[in-house]
Amino acid sequence: MTPVVRLASFADAAACEELDAQARAETAGTRGAEAYFAEQPVAVLVGDEAGFTLVATFDDVVVGFATMRESKVGDIRVASVIRVFVTARARRIGVGDALIKGARNTASSRGCSRIDALALPGDRDTKNLFERNGLTARLIVASSPL
Repeated sequence: MTPVVRLASFADAAACEELDAQARAETAGTRGAEAYFAEQPVAVLVGDEAGFTLVATFDDVVVGFATMRESKVGDIRVASVIRVFVTARARRIGVGDALIKGARNTASSRGCSRIDALALPGDRDTKNLFERNGLTARLIVASSPL
Protein backbone atom coordinates (compact mmCIF):
# COMPACT_ATOMS: atom_id res chain seq x y z
CA MET A 1 0.00 0.00 0.00
CA THR A 2 1.44 3.36 -1.06
CA PRO A 3 0.62 6.59 0.76
CA VAL A 4 -0.79 9.57 -1.07
CA VAL A 5 1.53 12.56 -0.69
CA ARG A 6 0.14 16.01 -1.45
CA LEU A 7 0.49 19.64 -0.48
CA ALA A 8 -1.18 20.32 2.85
CA SER A 9 -4.31 22.44 2.88
CA PHE A 10 -5.67 24.60 5.66
CA ALA A 11 -7.95 21.65 6.50
CA ASP A 12 -4.84 19.57 7.31
CA ALA A 13 -3.37 22.07 9.77
CA ALA A 14 -4.95 20.56 12.90
CA ALA A 15 -3.79 17.04 12.00
CA CYS A 16 -0.26 18.32 11.33
CA GLU A 17 -0.19 20.24 14.60
CA GLU A 18 -1.24 17.04 16.42
CA LEU A 19 1.54 15.11 14.72
CA ASP A 20 3.98 17.88 15.62
CA ALA A 21 2.91 17.55 19.26
CA GLN A 22 3.67 13.82 19.01
CA ALA A 23 7.09 14.59 17.52
CA ARG A 24 7.86 17.00 20.34
CA ALA A 25 6.73 14.44 22.94
CA GLU A 26 8.87 11.69 21.38
CA THR A 27 11.96 13.88 21.42
CA ALA A 28 11.39 15.60 24.78
CA GLY A 29 14.59 15.60 26.77
CA THR A 30 16.82 14.53 23.91
CA ARG A 31 19.94 16.50 23.15
CA GLY A 32 19.16 19.58 21.05
CA ALA A 33 15.38 19.14 20.94
CA GLU A 34 14.47 22.14 23.10
CA ALA A 35 16.70 24.49 21.10
CA TYR A 36 15.57 23.03 17.79
CA PHE A 37 11.87 23.53 18.45
CA ALA A 38 12.53 27.02 19.82
CA GLU A 39 14.48 27.95 16.67
CA GLN A 40 11.95 26.31 14.33
CA PRO A 41 8.61 26.96 16.06
CA VAL A 42 6.37 26.82 12.98
CA ALA A 43 5.44 23.25 12.11
CA VAL A 44 3.02 23.82 9.22
CA LEU A 45 3.25 26.17 6.23
CA VAL A 46 0.20 26.40 3.97
CA GLY A 47 -0.15 29.04 1.27
CA ASP A 48 3.10 30.66 2.41
CA GLU A 49 5.88 31.93 0.14
CA ALA A 50 8.39 30.93 2.86
CA GLY A 51 7.82 27.24 2.22
CA PHE A 52 5.31 24.42 2.18
CA THR A 53 4.04 21.38 4.03
CA LEU A 54 3.29 18.01 2.51
CA VAL A 55 1.06 15.39 4.09
CA ALA A 56 1.08 11.64 3.60
CA THR A 57 -2.30 9.94 3.87
CA PHE A 58 -3.81 6.49 3.85
CA ASP A 59 -7.56 6.44 3.22
CA ASP A 60 -7.63 10.25 3.69
CA VAL A 61 -6.10 9.96 7.19
CA VAL A 62 -2.93 12.03 7.69
CA VAL A 63 -0.17 9.68 8.90
CA GLY A 64 2.83 11.93 8.33
CA PHE A 65 3.98 15.33 7.23
CA ALA A 66 7.06 17.19 6.05
CA THR A 67 7.52 20.94 6.25
CA MET A 68 10.04 22.76 4.09
CA ARG A 69 11.30 26.29 4.58
CA GLU A 70 12.73 28.00 1.51
CA SER A 71 15.57 30.50 1.54
CA LYS A 72 18.05 32.08 -0.81
CA VAL A 73 21.73 31.31 -0.35
CA GLY A 74 23.84 33.33 -2.73
CA ASP A 75 22.22 32.87 -6.11
CA ILE A 76 20.35 29.65 -5.37
CA ARG A 77 17.09 28.78 -3.66
CA VAL A 78 17.36 26.16 -0.94
CA ALA A 79 14.55 24.09 0.56
CA SER A 80 15.25 22.90 4.11
CA VAL A 81 13.34 20.09 5.80
CA ILE A 82 12.43 21.61 9.17
CA ARG A 83 9.91 18.93 10.16
CA VAL A 84 9.36 15.37 9.10
CA PHE A 85 7.25 13.05 11.19
CA VAL A 86 5.39 9.81 10.61
CA THR A 87 3.07 8.18 13.12
CA ALA A 88 4.47 5.11 14.85
CA ARG A 89 1.95 2.81 13.14
CA ALA A 90 2.90 4.10 9.67
CA ARG A 91 6.69 3.79 10.05
CA ARG A 92 8.91 1.39 8.13
CA ILE A 93 6.51 1.09 5.20
CA GLY A 94 7.83 3.89 2.98
CA VAL A 95 5.86 6.89 4.23
CA GLY A 96 8.97 8.90 5.14
CA ASP A 97 10.59 8.05 1.81
CA ALA A 98 7.44 9.16 -0.03
CA LEU A 99 7.44 12.46 1.89
CA ILE A 100 11.11 13.16 1.07
CA LYS A 101 10.54 12.28 -2.59
CA GLY A 102 7.54 14.61 -2.65
CA ALA A 103 9.56 17.34 -0.92
CA ARG A 104 12.33 17.05 -3.49
CA ASN A 105 9.88 17.23 -6.41
CA THR A 106 7.88 20.11 -4.95
CA ALA A 107 10.99 22.10 -4.03
CA SER A 108 12.40 21.62 -7.51
CA SER A 109 9.14 22.76 -9.11
CA ARG A 110 9.26 25.88 -6.91
CA GLY A 111 12.72 26.80 -8.22
CA CYS A 112 14.92 25.34 -5.50
CA SER A 113 18.19 23.75 -6.58
CA ARG A 114 19.29 22.26 -3.25
CA ILE A 115 17.60 20.48 -0.37
CA ASP A 116 18.93 20.52 3.17
CA ALA A 117 17.59 18.64 6.17
CA LEU A 118 17.94 18.92 9.92
CA ALA A 119 18.11 16.01 12.35
CA LEU A 120 18.70 15.91 16.08
CA PRO A 121 21.90 14.30 17.40
CA GLY A 122 21.27 10.62 18.03
CA ASP A 123 18.12 10.50 15.88
CA ARG A 124 19.36 7.57 13.84
CA ASP A 125 15.98 6.88 12.19
CA THR A 126 15.73 10.40 10.75
CA LYS A 127 19.39 10.39 9.71
CA ASN A 128 18.86 7.04 7.95
CA LEU A 129 15.76 8.40 6.20
CA PHE A 130 17.72 11.35 4.88
CA GLU A 131 20.74 9.31 3.81
CA ARG A 132 18.54 6.69 2.13
CA ASN A 133 17.13 9.56 0.06
CA GLY A 134 20.51 11.03 -0.93
CA LEU A 135 20.83 13.72 1.74
CA THR A 136 24.19 13.48 3.52
CA ALA A 137 25.67 15.54 6.33
CA ARG A 138 27.53 18.65 5.22
CA LEU A 139 27.52 20.62 8.47
CA ILE A 140 27.46 19.82 12.16
CA VAL A 141 26.45 22.57 14.56
CA ALA A 142 28.15 22.46 17.95
CA SER A 143 26.84 24.63 20.78
CA SER A 144 27.44 25.48 24.42
CA PRO A 145 25.59 27.74 26.82
CA LEU A 146 27.57 30.73 28.09
